[in-house]
Amino acid sequence: MPDVVPESTTGAGPVEEALAAARALLRRNPYGFLATRGAPARRDTSDRVTHDEATFHPATFPGAAPHVRLVQHLAVTDDLTVWIGTSPRSRKVADIAANPDSQVAYAVEDRAAFAYLSVSATVSVVDDERERAARWEDGLAAFFPAGPLGDDFVLLRLDPLRLELMDFTRRLHPDPFGLVPVVVERHTGIWTAAPPDRAP
Repeated sequence: MPDVVPESTTGAGPVEEALAAARALLRRNPYGFLATRGAPARRDTSDRVTHDEATFHPATFPGAAPHVRLVQHLAVTDDLTVWIGTSPRSRKVADIAANPDSQVAYAVEDRAAFAYLSVSATVSVVDDERERAARWEDGLAAFFPAGPLGDDFVLLRLDPLRLELMDFTRRLHPDPFGLVPVVVERHTGIWTAAPPDRAP
């Protein structure tokens, strides 16, 4: 068993325990994979697919296929809102603009704890200067030289609707052992347990 000590959730119910585990996992592991629904492809005169000023081969990003990339989140609030910094000219922002009502998925792994978390969330692009300054980290200057108030830096706000997680250090692995995740869903601001997606 991994040598990771979980934060205490003594006396917590299963939903609260899952939320605490998700929060801790996100805060310990600032990198994850963000999946967006791809923006509709455009073809340039050379028959290459273009997305938001970048060009890709059609076989790599056909039509509105999912786009997945490794990102660093900048903050996780107590209510599990996840904040990610990006450029307003990024493919992420183009995907969100093309699919404003779609959800995104964000997945984080903690290999030392033998744990993972998958977050399904609504997403919005936040350009508020006060929020950008509050979420800014000095290491971002290499990517955004104009700083938090420059015109090439915005935030993505992920508001989670569904969490799927497994965490062996917390014994969050329902029967059959390790084959299904713990699932919690948020409806009208209330988190409740939900059955995992599994074929009968």
